[in-house]
Amino acid sequence: MNRMNTAHNPFPRGARTFLSAPTPANPAVRTRMSALRSPGLIGANLLLAASLIAYAGDKPVAPPAEMVRTVADSVLRDNPKPLDFNWGEGVLLSGMVEAHRLTKDPRYLDFVRRFAEHWSGRGIGPLLSAKGYCGHWGPAFALLESHSLKPDPRALALSDEIVDFIMHRATRTSDGGLDHFTGKPELWVDTLDMSCPVLTTKGRLSSNPELQAEARRQLETFARHLQDPATGLFYHHWSEATGKRTTNFWARGNGWVAMSLLETLKNEPADGASAKPLRQMIEKQATSLLKLQDPATGLWHTVIDAPETYLETSASAMFLYALNEGCRRHLLAVPPDNLAAAWRGLAGQVNTNGQVVGVSGGTGPSSKANYARVPVGTYTWGTGAFLLAACSWADRAKSPD
Repeated sequence: MNRMNTAHNPFPRGARTFLSAPTPANPAVRTRMSALRSPGLIGANLLLAASLIAYAGDKPVAPPAEMVRTVADSVLRDNPKPLDFNWGEGVLLSGMVEAHRLTKDPRYLDFVRRFAEHWSGRGIGPLLSAKGYCGHWGPAFALLESHSLKPDPRALALSDEIVDFIMHRATRTSDGGLDHFTGKPELWVDTLDMSCPVLTTKGRLSSNPELQAEARRQLETFARHLQDPATGLFYHHWSEATGKRTTNFWARGNGWVAMSLLETLKNEPADGASAKPLRQMIEKQATSLLKLQDPATGLWHTVIDAPETYLETSASAMFLYALNEGCRRHLLAVPPDNLAAAWRGLAGQVNTNGQVVGVSGGTGPSSKANYARVPVGTYTWGTGAFLLAACSWADRAKSPD
């Protein structure tokens, strides 16, 4: 799901929207970095080391770890009150957990723990029951990750409540795919990222293979209906009632899938038979993503294979995170220059206030023309995805393969 209640709230509270698309990065950057390409490990390491300094035009910008601090500090400044319990906020919380893991700054983890404290007192039962909307499941992943770093009974109890809802109260299609809304047998790719990282992480932390198996089942079920066999890319939506699906490859939707696959594969034995179908999915998807990466900026268009649509930040960050982590975990083989180009493009999408720009607003299943008309601005899901990508890139820069 575009991590949002698209049908009811296309522009969540606190979003900053702009009607123009983001300004692309300077194409000269790609020429500058292409000179560093050389075969083998030495060439890869040179490229990774050089990418510690990103460029917006001819102006050098900070290394990724410094940019993480800049963006995470802006999150603290711009969000003095507890976040809503929703999908976009879940991505932002995950980014803040990773910012803490990278920098060891306690303020970033405290931000997540205050969220848990607030919602533990208020209760999430009514949110989960209302429409059965899967967007309210997403924060459980960050709560589990936060709890694994610093035990917090409140975070654990909230995540357990969500896992119980997914497993026992959420409605499904006839072949077991999780509905986006209760009683509406439809598959939205967004739903995967609201459920699979939660289930597989809880399964690992609680030594419950049933939950990990359910995450794999969801990915395989959704792929049967939504993955294009020719390209490996995913469509946005499929209706069981009509048997029809949308016809475009929405970028952020593919970002949800890539992150869901990556997080699930993290919890599977690398050489296990259960992981093989998922590896094939992400490998095929990644092959097409690399072919469709914008050569001038390193970013991706909001309709992936439609270069006339604008370049979009949140999907590009999701792709960099999944591709880079996939390489670091030996799940994917991605040329380092593609990764470095994506990072340079993303580095140019942070404004002087530390806010991540160029993020498309809430997006329901639609046509190419409508995807291209969604306004862009600063949103929780884009900021969170940027932090995930920047932390992953900073880790790789510290320890190149």
